[in-house]
Amino acid sequence: MAIFGKKDKEKKKPSKESEVAVGEQESKQEASFQPIQESVIAGFYVSEKAGLLNGFNQYVFKVSDNADKSRLSRQVEKMFNVKVKSVKMMNTKKKRRDIGKHTGFKPGFKKAVVVLEKGYVIEQAKA
Repeated sequence: MAIFGKKDKEKKKPSKESEVAVGEQESKQEASFQPIQESVIAGFYVSEKAGLLNGFNQYVFKVSDNADKSRLSRQVEKMFNVKVKSVKMMNTKKKRRDIGKHTGFKPGFKKAVVVLEKGYVIEQAKA
């Protein structure tokens, strides 16, 4: 009647061949797995000031909160086939919005100003 102390003698031990096969499958899966690099660019940031900056070879992007300058620079160079001169980043604060007696917040976000080398242009931003 010892429920906890009773051992099952009929348990089958896995053979060595099946252990090797399972180990080979795991190593094959690890070798073939490659993480997808997530995009830090959310899109172009459209405003009057951003439109004026386009004339000076500067483009404004809305980026993810975990974006950094080097990763953003590499991604812009790959996506648009341009050379990046410098990147400036800033966080915008959330803003309070009142509708009648109800208050709420407009969420903050991170944006980046990308300055390109002379002679390079991003045509999608001018449309």
